[in-house]
Amino acid sequence: MRLIAFRPEYQLTVEDEKNRLFYQNFGQMQQATCLPDYVDDWKAALSEVTPGFSILSDMQVVNQVSQDLRSKFQAVEQLIVQRGVSMVAEVHVPGLPTRRSCDEITTGQVMPVRQFLNIWDAAQFLDDL
Repeated sequence: MRLIAFRPEYQLTVEDEKNRLFYQNFGQMQQATCLPDYVDDWKAALSEVTPGFSILSDMQVVNQVSQDLRSKFQAVEQLIVQRGVSMVAEVHVPGLPTRRSCDEITTGQVMPVRQFLNIWDAAQFLDDL
């Protein structure tokens, strides 16, 4: 895996041999009101994959995000769809509203998403595609 961005709120890496991005939120995302590098970090990551790529997204920590950031998250979702994502596997903790937060950000773009309870099942699902 190659590191694209490591910020206090998140990290982005690329796994070239699998044409896959790995995204992970950290606890600081819950209090973030400004992510100046977020869209550019995603643009850099997306330039490293080819259409048909997948994303493994670890959303286990964050159960809420600032409404101020919604437009950035939606802009990134559009970039992901435009780049040609084949599947996004999101990992959520049972009982936490992380899935609801992710669903609220989705703009209706055609982005195939499956939810999982642990990172290993999500990775295996993507490997088996």
